Amino acid sequence: MEWPYYTDPSKHQQIDNLLRDAALLFANCGPNESDRKEAQRKERVILSEIYKIDKNFAEVCGYLP
Repeated sequence: MEWPYYTDPSKHQQIDNLLRDAALLFANCGPNESDRKEAQRKERVILSEIYKIDKNFAEVCGYLP
């Protein structure tokens, strides 16, 4: 099983940037539940982008297609 995250430096960088974006969602999330749900919705979008790059890595991150 090949994981592009570990074998392709450009894909590694793309995924790292997406992971940073996901972390920033929650770091800057508001205090109420609607803000958290919106951050979770956006996180799913980011994880779907990671899935397009490396399916195995996205699944390990918790993405279920």
